[in-house]
Amino acid sequence: MPSRNSPIAIPNDRWIGHLDMDAFFAAVEQLDHPEYRGRPVIVGGLGPRGVVSTASYEARQYGVRSALPMAVARRQCPDGIYVTPRFLRYREISDHVKAILRRVSPTIEAISLDEAFFDLSEHGPSFETIHQVARTIKRDVQAETKLTCSVGLAPNRFLAKLGSELDKPDGFMVIDPDQIHEILDPLPVGQIWGVGKVTAKRLASLGFLRVKDLRLAPTDLLVRELGSTGRRLQQLAMGIDDTPLSGEVDSKSISRETTYSFDVTDFEEIEDDVRRLAVQVARSLQAERLVCRVVRIKVRYPNFKTITRQSQLSVGTDSSQVIESVALDLLRLRVPLDEGGIRLLGVGLGGIAESLARQLALFPDWL
Repeated sequence: MPSRNSPIAIPNDRWIGHLDMDAFFAAVEQLDHPEYRGRPVIVGGLGPRGVVSTASYEARQYGVRSALPMAVARRQCPDGIYVTPRFLRYREISDHVKAILRRVSPTIEAISLDEAFFDLSEHGPSFETIHQVARTIKRDVQAETKLTCSVGLAPNRFLAKLGSELDKPDGFMVIDPDQIHEILDPLPVGQIWGVGKVTAKRLASLGFLRVKDLRLAPTDLLVRELGSTGRRLQQLAMGIDDTPLSGEVDSKSISRETTYSFDVTDFEEIEDDVRRLAVQVARSLQAERLVCRVVRIKVRYPNFKTITRQSQLSVGTDSSQVIESVALDLLRLRVPLDEGGIRLLGVGLGGIAESLARQLALFPDWL
């Protein structure tokens, strides 16, 4: 590992892009309903226990954000337009965006309907060529879908996603290897992958508030306080991430996985990721009008030992609430988390069939 003050060894022959559609679900609703444009649009479950899935940028001015309880959103933005998700429509546009990416990239890692990584390394080492290809993707997405996206381009996954996050909406940010310190150093440590609320608080107690603090911290101190996670967080603070793209996920498998760049030990963060993955697989079911009767969870430990646990449902369901609840029960009751953290987490569905009979949540998302 390089010393804290040595130049960062970032390869300049690898270029990874990250595309994030801007306020995707809400933007689609504004596209299809011209009367919604310029107004706060909130998409999500409209029942008493519903949550916000996506909020337009107009709604975000009222403090409405994804995962906010819908009841709170209504109090903060009483004049907003509240609509239920139309996953078939979102899937249609998502597939179009992925088709645009396939024109120029052999490897696509779809994270969700509105987000994907893509590899442009085959276009050669020329920065000008890579830059132009990425610009073409952004241009084509807007021209063909009438929606905007934000694109980050960098030598690795972590920096590419950071780039798209730092320049939104309708942004385009290239992080060149020579800019790593300049861009990363001033950011709060919470911008680093895997630094959730608990870890951020722990780092703050050690005096590490900014990414630069983490980069310059004594490695032995980080390892002593955070184990192998501390070493990996410092690598990310240096801009180092050699995680490969996993390739495009076949939606018919109805499973989603996260391979962490470091071993995650924070149980709260693991639970949050289970919730996120459960929502993603549920959306896939809903978009294809399918139901499942089996919910699975997959965990891989630092020593590469991998376990799966599953639960059988009495009837088929496509409810994100049901799938999330079952997946969390599997995690809490049947997955040992005392083996030094985990390196991979997945949620999968089985017993898939057409939605002839489906189990509804007590408070369905569409109420």
